[in-house]
Amino acid sequence: MKAAKDGFVAAPLGRIHHLELGTGAPLVLLHGAGNSAHEFEHVMGPLSQNFRVIAWDMPGHGDSDPLVRDLTIEDYADALAAMVSGLELGRPHLVGTSVGALIAAARAGSPGAEVASLSLVEMPVRSADAWSEMWPLVETMFSTPTQSFEQVKMRFRDLSDHDFKRWNIDRNKAGGKTMLSVMGAIRNHVPDLEAVSVPVLLVYGERGPVGDGIDGTRAALPAAEFVTMGRCGHFPMIDDPDAFADIIGSFALTHENALARGQKG
Repeated sequence: MKAAKDGFVAAPLGRIHHLELGTGAPLVLLHGAGNSAHEFEHVMGPLSQNFRVIAWDMPGHGDSDPLVRDLTIEDYADALAAMVSGLELGRPHLVGTSVGALIAAARAGSPGAEVASLSLVEMPVRSADAWSEMWPLVETMFSTPTQSFEQVKMRFRDLSDHDFKRWNIDRNKAGGKTMLSVMGAIRNHVPDLEAVSVPVLLVYGERGPVGDGIDGTRAALPAAEFVTMGRCGHFPMIDDPDAFADIIGSFALTHENALARGQKG
């Protein structure tokens, strides 16, 4: 596979680093808290066969500039808009996992936002009481960046040495304070899913930790397509990259072709 190229985009919150691979309609990949663009390294190749794939390092993560203050999900969505504009992506397909899904949904629901389709993977939607109850666990998980192989392998189908090393590299680049800041942004965010009017795909791992929000999310997005990936956890793009790339790519390509037909008509 051809190597993805690095790039930076200037944004109000600092430079945003991204990886890019392929040509065609733009497809933007948004990772979860404590990770980086490398979360998608196993699926960028297959997806790039039909798309110009851009995977960002969200502000404070990877090689993007560090945070200077706590951000809201709306702040991250504005940073996404700045990257889309800076790269002249036009109307991209957005794919977000975990907090990346919340950011993608916030952007798609913003007035005037141009989004071709929206794939929301393992999106956490919980009540304030549920977040309060689990917050001690959240602090334990995210306050200390480095984790042991035994700790990490419970979150994956079959954790490789490479993915384990990448996990700790990315968590240490972000740091405990940034990861907890992101988790606080998730906790304080109430997604306005009714504002989303573009085609939506909901993807969950059969063994993922956000199943408590599925019913409410599906009720708010009744027209959305829905997929459960068997034997996958919170990171199906790592647990089953071939199936993930096929599901995401097929959905985006269907709606890209529909947009092309509409423009010709």
